[in-house]
Amino acid sequence: MSDYDVVVVGSGVSGLSSAWHMAKDHDVLVIDSDAIGNGTSSRASGVIMTPIDYPEWPEWTKHAVEWYETLDGMGVLNYTQREYVRGVRPEEVEGARDVAERDWVTLRDPDEYSKWDETFDEDSPYEKVLVWDKYTGYCDVDEWLPTLEHMAVERGAEMRPDTEVEDVIVENGEVVGVETEWRTVTADSVVVAAGSGTRPLLEDTLPLPIREFVWNVAYLDIGLPDDYPMGGDAQEEIYWRPTRDNQLLIGIEHHYGQTKKPRETRDDADRGQQHAEPEGIRGDGHMEIGPGLENLLNEDVPELLKHVDTAEDAVRWEVCPMADSTTPDAKPIIDAPDEGPDDLVVAAGFHGAGVMATKSIGAAVRSYLTDEECPFPREPMKLDRFDTRDTDFEFAPMTSWQEHMK
Repeated sequence: MSDYDVVVVGSGVSGLSSAWHMAKDHDVLVIDSDAIGNGTSSRASGVIMTPIDYPEWPEWTKHAVEWYETLDGMGVLNYTQREYVRGVRPEEVEGARDVAERDWVTLRDPDEYSKWDETFDEDSPYEKVLVWDKYTGYCDVDEWLPTLEHMAVERGAEMRPDTEVEDVIVENGEVVGVETEWRTVTADSVVVAAGSGTRPLLEDTLPLPIREFVWNVAYLDIGLPDDYPMGGDAQEEIYWRPTRDNQLLIGIEHHYGQTKKPRETRDDADRGQQHAEPEGIRGDGHMEIGPGLENLLNEDVPELLKHVDTAEDAVRWEVCPMADSTTPDAKPIIDAPDEGPDDLVVAAGFHGAGVMATKSIGAAVRSYLTDEECPFPREPMKLDRFDTRDTDFEFAPMTSWQEHMK
């Protein structure tokens, strides 16, 4: 008899969501090498922009974000609904029209968007603006992770922090548990949701096309008007959101490296073509702040956003404490692949867009472990969509519409 029905490796949003979904009728153990919820998820920006990052998955989006709206006020979680905007340059208008044909988004002129003058600099290059006014918002992850942990524990999930999982044990083509520094733990099923640690852990069992990358964010103390929108710029590859204390969080969209060419020297070939080895990842595995975001805040962002002047407004800088992970198409892998051992489920490679999809991740995992119907299509997340299992692929944008906006 196994020690547990399910062992979950990793206690970020993917692992905790999986545990919550399974613990209502299974014995579940969550194991993490660090404190619970103290990995990559703990440094997430808390931007919930699921329709933007998953534009072709409307069922996934709806399932994920409606949960935040339902859980607002649960535990210590506070979820703020807020519209999301993308400024549109003249050469991007035609591509933006295609985007505006999707649900929950409209393309507006400056005189049709009431917050234009409070958001964009008067010399901004934008001609129009895309506005998502449903299923977008933000939360603080230091509220969300303990709330999610509490919800899982309340259902009966057991948490074991500060415990290294050394191997996934496979016998006769079937997962039977995990080897930890503590002891061997047997289980009927194993869920590996360990972010960038997923590939190394499964290297000999199930090679995955997942590679590391890093990102930076800065908090600017500039004072913002009420209801300041969330937003981003596809060309500069940044995103932003207000905080509850009226600061502005600005982050670099996802890169392998952290350098960025001056605008006058960039061309289309530079997009997504970052360094083979992330500059922000030191040899000892720790992260460093790169110059990319600071340069943007000094040179480019003041021309876009009304309230941003220089990087001197930044009161805090953050970088993911360990590498995040992505796949060749920048979409996650959630699968129990045939090429792997039986009773193994993988949930990894979220390209920085895992927090916003928390509920859907666990629902997909549960559908594999219980054979229950999934509330959205699982095919886009299957491993067999990739021809490669290597990690030397080029960086891809999260959403296909970003290509149209270039």
